[in-house]
Amino acid sequence: MKKKLGIYIHIPFCVKKCNYCDFNSFASDKDMQMNYINALCVEMKRNNEAYKDYVVDTVFVGGGTPSILIPDLTKRFFDCLYSNYEIDTNAEISMESNPGTLTKEKAKAYKEIGINRISLGLQSTVDSELKILGRIHTYNEFHESFMILREEGFDNINVDLMNGIPEQTFETFSKGLEIIKELSPEHISIYSLILEEGTPFYGMNLKLPNEEEERLMVHSIPEILGSEYHQYEISNYSKKGFECKHNIKYWKRDEYLGFGLSAASFMNETRFINTDDIKVYLNYSDNKNVYTEFDVLNIDEQMSEFMILGLRMNEGVNLTDFEKTFGKSALDVYGDKIALHIKEELLERKDNHLFLTEKGRDLANYVWSDFLGD
Repeated sequence: MKKKLGIYIHIPFCVKKCNYCDFNSFASDKDMQMNYINALCVEMKRNNEAYKDYVVDTVFVGGGTPSILIPDLTKRFFDCLYSNYEIDTNAEISMESNPGTLTKEKAKAYKEIGINRISLGLQSTVDSELKILGRIHTYNEFHESFMILREEGFDNINVDLMNGIPEQTFETFSKGLEIIKELSPEHISIYSLILEEGTPFYGMNLKLPNEEEERLMVHSIPEILGSEYHQYEISNYSKKGFECKHNIKYWKRDEYLGFGLSAASFMNETRFINTDDIKVYLNYSDNKNVYTEFDVLNIDEQMSEFMILGLRMNEGVNLTDFEKTFGKSALDVYGDKIALHIKEELLERKDNHLFLTEKGRDLANYVWSDFLGD
């Protein structure tokens, strides 16, 4: 029986970079886009023999803004993928798309290509907040994009939202979430704004919601979304059966392969990352490796990741699986730390699962840091 594999494909191009974005993304012309897709196909073909014993059950195309590409270029790199890797007939195939770049023609092409899940980057329903973030679209343009996807038969749509935006209030956040709930997407991702070094936002004098306001936003999400959606990860909510299978691979430490600029991979307890230099990547050839980082995880790092990534999910860490994987009990390895966080009411143990409490999710970074090791 073949092993399962996830594939991530990075498309680094954007109309313009958002004020908060620290991803490897930038503006481009048609020639650069074509050259990049050529290099992407070379990379896919170069690696195919090493993964002939795998079947791909999830694909995720991220960016950047993958929907910036013309349909022919999107079809081209998917043809390369399909011809070089075995794709499961029931694979989840996701692609990120931004309002302002999605058209009916593109949506129709995505359906024909085999893409069955679209993630729409909205961030806020308030146009003034979108402008502060540096987004290229309005809420109405998002709504048009959402309707186009529904008309073309997409029945698995994620909407990205953000809390902690400059000028955002609890009222604008909660009303926006109610608006999105009315649209009834299958999945909603809600992330807190982080001011990353090197972004336009970093060091600016921004009027941000205070800690209490932001916590109120986060705590209101389950009540606003109601029973139709369930939280399965610290930032992700879905209808039953529509959890993002590809992202779950990351949190469960399943194997995945990344193609494209800055793409990360995880295979055989080894993490490796492609170059972030577009000139180097475009000159990629079938006899040259584009990895710039290559890290074989030792047993302590593996156990640390198992705990931290597992605690991101609402089901938490399966203590039985930990012992089966590492031949030792998590309580033997992390007993004092676990006991402390249970006493602090940040962790809870139920049967063979250890998970963050609601209070623990508020202080998740503090809890996770205790499993990083010395």
